[in-house]
Amino acid sequence: MRFEKRIETLEAKMLSAPVILHFADGSTRLLTGRRHFLVDLFARASGADLRPIEAEQLDLIRQCVAAEEPGGGHMIEAMHALLGPVDEPVDELRE
Repeated sequence: MRFEKRIETLEAKMLSAPVILHFADGSTRLLTGRRHFLVDLFARASGADLRPIEAEQLDLIRQCVAAEEPGGGHMIEAMHALLGPVDEPVDELRE
């Protein structure tokens, strides 16, 4: 039993609830990651070299029209403000 409790505690620290992205065509996508992954992605979007999965996640965030975040957060809205219009490639933000 003690081992299971330790595993549950570790999982709670490592995983976060998914972010649900809503798109104009009515479709949805889930973004999942380690705890605080949106904060990390937000920080990397402003200048660090992105991994392919991070670039894909940023593109999805730029294209979404609404989002449901754990705890009612507004990180996606802040990322929209940073990333700019959808027709502007992510790489142009770093110039």
